[in-house]
Order: sequence, then structure tokens, then C-alpha cells
Amino acid sequence: MNNPDFEAKLAGLKSPPIEEVPESVRSRMDITYQILDSTTQNHGLVKKKRRWLRRIILMTGSVAVACLLFIALGFFSPAMAETLKQIPFVKSVFQLAGDLGLRNASERGLTHSVDQSITHQGVTLGVSELMYDGSRLSLVLSRESPDSSGATFMETWARRQVVSGNEINNIDFYVNGELVNTAWGLSPGGDESPNSVIVTTFEGVQVPDQFEFKMEVRLAELKQNFTFTIPVTKNTADSIVLTPAEVKSHDHVHMSIKRLELSQTTTQLVVEVKSEAGEGMSDTIKKIPEKYKFPGFPNFNFDLFDEQGRMLVSIGGNGSGDEEGIKYTTSFEPLDPMPRILIVKPFIWMETQKQYISELEFIVPVK
Repeated sequence: MNNPDFEAKLAGLKSPPIEEVPESVRSRMDITYQILDSTTQNHGLVKKKRRWLRRIILMTGSVAVACLLFIALGFFSPAMAETLKQIPFVKSVFQLAGDLGLRNASERGLTHSVDQSITHQGVTLGVSELMYDGSRLSLVLSRESPDSSGATFMETWARRQVVSGNEINNIDFYVNGELVNTAWGLSPGGDESPNSVIVTTFEGVQVPDQFEFKMEVRLAELKQNFTFTIPVTKNTADSIVLTPAEVKSHDHVHMSIKRLELSQTTTQLVVEVKSEAGEGMSDTIKKIPEKYKFPGFPNFNFDLFDEQGRMLVSIGGNGSGDEEGIKYTTSFEPLDPMPRILIVKPFIWMETQKQYISELEFIVPVK
């Protein structure tokens, strides 16, 4: 790469979590609290294109999804096809650059090849792989252009994400023609596929079992949208869904596990923090001690352990909420072998250290 510092940062995405508050956490809390504050001042939900709390994915690497049945239309341009042929040994970017769950899905045939590409102003974007398991959707997005700068797709994309006051790159997602209020994240395609990124979305978002998926990619440098339309069918075979009813309460925090799903390619934890009886979430948040907030908003994170004390690798998460409560969705790499119990440990950041909240810890039987 041309930028060693940027390369080092990308490499760090696949390293074990560092003991400091990730910048993505700070961004999520900044946006969340600002919108919550405006909601409180206006005594109700703000009617906008998005709901009052925009989901933000915390990416530590690409996110695993699985079990897809999918039909794609269209064909790659010759230039895009040639780019993909340059990937040695295997054609799957998921297998080359993905996390454990993505690699498992690719090796077990749970992904499907997609051959769609669109060209505008000499730049071609193409979708080559897609997976969907009802919890999340991941796809490989590749770029081919006459640009000779040598920058990777990830670097090129990132440059237009930090230009203050100017148009930035963006992706919108639609289900059956309706814009979905969802977060999304990117991770690099790896050294063997520098012209590709892995896009992940729909984490914790409920959509129909079958739907027409549309992705609209905005390239700011071209002031141009690239629109892909793909029929998708949900497949959740071989997954275990746990819904424990237990509620833990501590320091005005009323927490429960809404859903814990275990599949061959991912483990997904959904935790809810509800408002106290007779009041809205804004009022409950005021009672929660400041040590749980950053900045001013409840900032809970979660580690997941098996009965042997092995901590699962976290690969992404987001938060969403309204006046009734807040939902935190965290994804982890798949479990192998399947444990008898799982231990959910909520934590907060105290300066640069994790502080677990034992009063809100859950033990969930699996078998």
C-alpha cells in the first residue's frame, strides 16, 4: 500500500480487541445521545427519513453470515471479471479476507456467487458474493477504474468519508422498495483482493423471509449512484435460538437477553435495556449513573464466554432504541464445539480498561 499508517490500521482490525475505547464506540454514542436529546426536547419521536436512533456498526473485521438461497441477474464486465481472476487459489474474498464465520460459510458452500456489475464514467462496481442468514447480510463489493494511484478500494472509500462539508461516499439499503433504517460497515478485501471490500448490513434488523434487496452505492467523486437489485431468501437451517426470560436490574439498568442465536457461521447476542415502569427511556437514562455513559448515554458492551472460560471473538455490533428501551446487538465468531452454557458479561470502559458489571451477568444454558 502507499500509506503504511493506513495499512497498519487495517491490519489492526483483525487483531484482538485492544484495551481502549474504540473510536467507533465514541461515534455511536455521540450520534445516539444527540438524537436522544433532540427527541426529549421535542417530546416525541422526530419524523425523519431515519428513526431517532441511527444504528452504527462497530467493525473489528468483516461480519459472518450464512445459509443463503439467492438468485442474481446480470453479468460482470470483462474488466471486473479479469480483476477477480487475479485472486490466487480461491475465488472467494470471504475465504481470503473474512473472519472465521465467513470462511466457514465459504468452505461449507453456504455462499452464492453473484455476477452483477455496473459501469458509470469508466468506473465499474460489481457484487461477486453474498450471504444472508436472517440476522445479517454480507456481500463482496469490487471496484475497477482507470485510476492509477495504486490505492486500494478501502483506502479510496475512506478518503471520502472524512472530508468535512463535502459529499461523502454512502450506501443505502432497501427491502421491497422501502429504505431500511440500518447500519452498515466495511472491511478490506485483503492483500490478495485490494480492489474489493466486504459490506455488512441488516444486523439485528427484521425483514421478510423473502424480499427484493436493493443496494444503492453513492460514489462522491463521481456524484453517481450504482444500484444493484438482488432477490434474497432467508435460510436459518441448523441454528439454535435461545430466548431466556431472566431480567437483571442494577443501578436503574433493567437488562434482559432478547435473543441469542448460534449458527455454523455466527453467534449473535441481542440485549435489551428497558425503561422503568411508567416512564420513557429518556427519564430512565437520567437516573443511570454517569459511569455507565459515554458521553451521557448508556454505553454497554458485551463479552461472551463458554463454560471453559474461552472468550468468543467479537466481530461487530450496533445499538438502536426508542422511548421504551435500547437494543444492543453484538455478533461473535461461531462456536465449535457447542458449549453446555454461555456466560454473557456486560462491561463498560473505565478510562482504558474494561470493567465488568457482575450484577448484570447472565448464565445461559445451551444444552
